[in-house]
Amino acid sequence: MYEEIDRSGQAKWTLPTIMGFIVIVGLLTVKLFWDPLGDPPYTNRVDVVFLIGFAPLGACLLGSLFGALRKRATRVNPDRLEFSDDVRNLDDFGEVYYEGDFRTGELGGHPVYGCGWAITLMLTVFLGFMVLFSMDVVGPVIGSIVEIILVALFYIAGYVSAFRGAPMGSKLVKDPLHHRITKYLTKCDVLRSITQCDLVSEIIVRYKIGKGQTLKVIDDIRVLAATTTEPSFEVEITIEKMENIGPEYTYYLSEGFATKNEELIHVAGKEAHLLVDEVDMNSFIRVRYDMGTLRSRWNLGTPESLCHLMHALLDEMSKYVSFTIVPKIEDSELNE
Repeated sequence: MYEEIDRSGQAKWTLPTIMGFIVIVGLLTVKLFWDPLGDPPYTNRVDVVFLIGFAPLGACLLGSLFGALRKRATRVNPDRLEFSDDVRNLDDFGEVYYEGDFRTGELGGHPVYGCGWAITLMLTVFLGFMVLFSMDVVGPVIGSIVEIILVALFYIAGYVSAFRGAPMGSKLVKDPLHHRITKYLTKCDVLRSITQCDLVSEIIVRYKIGKGQTLKVIDDIRVLAATTTEPSFEVEITIEKMENIGPEYTYYLSEGFATKNEELIHVAGKEAHLLVDEVDMNSFIRVRYDMGTLRSRWNLGTPESLCHLMHALLDEMSKYVSFTIVPKIEDSELNE
């Protein structure tokens, strides 16, 4: 419909979806009418209980699979978007998705349909066994007709709810792929702890925002700590796998090349990994604690450990750049 939203990949799942519907309804019809169930009762026959009770569930799951696959085939054409750089304070970063008139509909997955899909799954089993128990009264013919209708309806219901509830397969964020921003915002407690350090004035987020006719996406998100130095520096905070590796800080040198180095250093009684290297002709300095997942995770919740590591980074930076540490002024002091 819109140039930046590419739905051409959805077409390849149309035929498999139709074939899946024909196969599952057709097989059930053949089983129930060309191979009669026999005389009741049916509740004491394991094969009939499994067939009648769980056939709607199987149909719903199969339809859901095709619906989700078709939705995941949706893509975004980045070349149709106009990207620009933007920066915000961490506290304002989450609001960037709720501003302006951009709407992306259900591209990122609609939670209402996600809940509806879960409810539909529960209904399949309930109605399937209700048909099974009622077949002793209404007879196998009427019961079989009702069962086939239920299977057809739940196949369609599973397909529709999964298609509307599943997110599209894009690496860009906002309603394509809302979880990419929550990955950053769920680290807010750690990031706010970092601001307690005397060397950190605030946490900022730099990102690229792309706008199309109706689509608004965000990419290339970087979280940085602004230092209380003169001049001020921006130290990148690693978000990926933070729970496993603990705090990690990186500073990219604006000019010149640092001597490559990799060693273990001591930071407030703890061993830390120091790496000086270059990527794409840009030198960087990186530090993180050298410890396992449990201890690394514990250090994420300890403001003192976060601050000690920041001090270690600036000590290494002082070998390559000149700066003066400016005493941090707290908000309470400003109000006096």
